[in-house]
Parts: sequence; structure tokens; C-alpha cells
Amino acid sequence: MSWIEKTIFVTGATGFIGARVSERLVQAGAGHVRALVHTLPRAARITRLPITLCPGDLLDRRSLERAMGESQIVIHCGLAPARGIVRTTENMLQVAAARKVERFVHISTAAVHGLTPPPGTESEEARPRPSGDAYCDNKGRAEKLVARFARQGFPAVVLRPSIVYGPYSAWSTRLIAELGARRTVLIDGGRGACNTTYVDNLVDAIFLSLEKDSALGEIFFITDGERVTWGDFIRAHAAMMDPPPELGEISRDDVLAYYRRQPGILAGSLRATGEVVRSREFRKLVERIPLCERSLAMVWRWLQSRSEEERQKLRLRLGLAGGAENGAGYAGPHIPDPVTFATQTGSVFFRIDKARRLLGYEPRIRFSRAIGLVEQWLRFANYLPEEAA
Repeated sequence: MSWIEKTIFVTGATGFIGARVSERLVQAGAGHVRALVHTLPRAARITRLPITLCPGDLLDRRSLERAMGESQIVIHCGLAPARGIVRTTENMLQVAAARKVERFVHISTAAVHGLTPPPGTESEEARPRPSGDAYCDNKGRAEKLVARFARQGFPAVVLRPSIVYGPYSAWSTRLIAELGARRTVLIDGGRGACNTTYVDNLVDAIFLSLEKDSALGEIFFITDGERVTWGDFIRAHAAMMDPPPELGEISRDDVLAYYRRQPGILAGSLRATGEVVRSREFRKLVERIPLCERSLAMVWRWLQSRSEEERQKLRLRLGLAGGAENGAGYAGPHIPDPVTFATQTGSVFFRIDKARRLLGYEPRIRFSRAIGLVEQWLRFANYLPEEAA
């Protein structure tokens, strides 16, 4: 019996990757697909499909047992926050092992090597090491659990995609919004390695993992196989807009220098507390408490009795003086947040030689075509205006 004729259980089916897996399974002719659904209102994309929606929670093992039923194949795309990543993966492995499933495909991430993978991590032979990022490190721990089960004969396969994009992907919707707000800059000219993985290329790799016995117990990087930089990715999205926005540029050294100038955790916390305290929303809430309302009125009367110079000195001392978006007195290019900076300054391009050799994987959809498909969807979904006829 072909794998397509078996009962297939998909976790994370309401998410970007899991929903596309579900769609492609139906397109391929799978007649017995069970989709784990944690929150029904988020399942709109897959409710039109002839699949079984199974309520459940990755953190609740009993609900997983009911949802998995007698499935023979598991495609684990589900995710949880922080430490929940490890616990949910362990729950899935234990339930699947008890059910004696025939294949378990675990969707990991190339980020097990951190947001900025160090040189030498281009192939699967490199051992992931803790990076300090909660998501990356917990995905790495989850991978180790899968490997431990695999060493005991459990039929598992691990896939490590990188920047997975396509219709519905936040990588594109968020970037279009940031481009429209002029909040996107190229770091060092956009030379950082992007390692794109178009979602349908990833699904192809998943299907090959179900077919090939050579995949059992193995880990595979899955990318588009092209050396796409962040500059390529960002400029391709900017070109979809009319007129295309101008892209600011900033050097890696300038970003690091900016962050070195920022206040430490204590001063930063005091400043943030001041921003909250002086906000209108906070004041309205506090004024509902009679004692606080009276105290605030007293403080306000006291402040009104001081000179403007004295009030400004007090604001500065408490860190309540307002500043520019990127820090007080800063007037340069937009400063990327730390996660964006770490993600876009890597130099490692992951190799897919192993996937080509053992899976027969060959990326079908090239970057140039994939970007065109993304643009079509962004216009259809009203993230971009429809082009004139």
C-alpha cells in the first residue's frame, strides 16, 4: 500500500506550513488525513478540505491519543512557545511510538544553529550548540529527542528548513508592511545569507521523506538550493510596490555601536516604566482606584508648583524624557531590532547535498518564480493593490 493511501496525521495544520501540507496531501489524492486543530476559529483555511479536523492540544497527551487515532503516518509541523517546544515534541513521540506509526516526519529548523549560524555549520555533520535564543535552543533539544527515539528503532525523519516563505507567510506580509512604513534597511548592503525555502519545495521534501527508506533516522537541511541574500529577498518585495520604496542602508558596525550606547537593563526598565506610567491608558486605569486618584492629584499639584526647568530635570533623572523612535537624540537610519539584525547578518549558506543524495530532493520552484507566486497572492489577499489591467 502506498503512503498516500494510509491515514496521515498532521499537527500544526492551522499554521502556515501545516495548512499547505494538508492542501498538498488532498491534491495528491490522500483520502485519510487527520488534522490536529487547537483553535477552531484559526482553521478557516483548511475547513474547505475533505479532511478530518481533530480537536486537541499538543501539551495534552490524552487529547493527542484521541486525535491521532489509528494514523500510520505523522507529519509534525506543530509548534509551542519556549520550553513547550520540547514537551510537545516528547508528547508526540510517545503517542506515535505507542501507536507504532510507520513514519514520523519532524519539521525542525536550520535555526538549531542559532539566528546567526557560525561558519562550519553548512552541512548536517555540524553539531548544534546552545546559542542563547529560547526558540533556537529548544528546537535543538526537540531534535535531540527525535534522534534518541530514532536510535531505538523509531521510524523518524528530521527536516531543517530555513526561511520558509510563500502565500500566507509572515515573512512576506510583515516585510510588505515594514517597507510601506519605511522601516526596512539593508544591513551591509543586504549581503547576509537568507537561505530561502519556498513552502512547496519543503512539502516536496516531506513527501519524499515518506517514500524513501533511506531517510529513516536522518536529518536534512531543506532550502531552495540558491544563494539568495537578504538583499535579494527584500528588494524583490520592494519591487512589488508602486512606487518601490527607497531602501535605507546601515552597516553592521553602526548597529552594534547603537546597541552599545543603549541603557542597561535597570536604566532601560526605569525608562520603560516611566513610559507606561505617563501613558493615558495607565492613568485612566489607576484613576479608577480612589486612593491612587487622590495621590496622583497631589503629585500633579506639587509638580505644577515647580518651574519648568525643575520639572525637566526630574524627567531626565527618572528617564521620562521622550526621544526619537530609535533612542533619544538618534536621527539616523532605522535600527533593526536584535532578532532581525541577528537573522540578516549570517554568512552561512546551508547545503542540500545530503537531501539530494538520499531523498532525491531537487527544488522545483526557483526563487524568481516563487517571488512571482508570492506577489500574486499578496495582491489577491489585498496586501498589495491589484495591478491595473
